[in-house]
Amino acid sequence: MQNLKVRLFVLLLIWSLFFGFYNSEQKTAKKNDYPEHLIGAFTGGFGEKTCHSCHFDYDLNWKEGSLEISGLPQELIPGKSYSIKIEVIRENIGRAGFQISARDKRGAQSGIFNISGNKRVMLTNQVPDSLQYVQHSFSGTDPVKSGVNNWIIEWIAPDELPDTTFFNISSNAANGDESAFGDWIYVKEVKATSTGKN
Repeated sequence: MQNLKVRLFVLLLIWSLFFGFYNSEQKTAKKNDYPEHLIGAFTGGFGEKTCHSCHFDYDLNWKEGSLEISGLPQELIPGKSYSIKIEVIRENIGRAGFQISARDKRGAQSGIFNISGNKRVMLTNQVPDSLQYVQHSFSGTDPVKSGVNNWIIEWIAPDELPDTTFFNISSNAANGDESAFGDWIYVKEVKATSTGKN
C-alpha cells in the first residue's frame, strides 16, 4: 500500500512538472511570437494587402499618429548605399512593427536590403525567393522612446537602376494588448528615380 502511494505521488509529480513546463513554454511562445507572426507580403504595394487586413479596428493612416520615412532622396545614384529610417508615432504606443519592399515598375526586386547585424529587423518568411521583404523582429517592436518606434535599415541601389524604384511600407502602431483590435495601420509608397550617374 505504501509503495502504491509513493508511485502515485511520483507520477503526479512528473505529470505536474511536465505540463507545468509545457504550459509555461506555450505562454512564452504566444507572448514572444505574436509580434513576429507577420508571414507573407503586406506592404500594400503592387496589389498586396496591408497589416489592415488583420488589424482593422481603425481607418488606414489614422490622423492622430503618423508613419515617416527619411533617408531616400528623390533621385538615386547607382550602387550607392542609403540609410532608411522608418518611424512610427502614436501617443501611448505599446508596440510597433513594419514591412518594407523595394521594387521596379514591374514588381521585380530593386537593389538589396542589408540587415546584417541589425537585431531590430529580419527578413519576412513565405515571400517569393526573388524578392526581399524586411520587417521588425520581436526585439524591434519595443518603442525607442515614449510614443515613438523606429528602425534604420540599409538599402544598396543596384548598379543598373530602373527609371523608378517603389518603396512600399506598411506599419502597425499597436496598443500592445496582443490582439487585432485598437491598432493603427499606416501605409506609404515612396518613389525614387534614377539620376543615371555612376
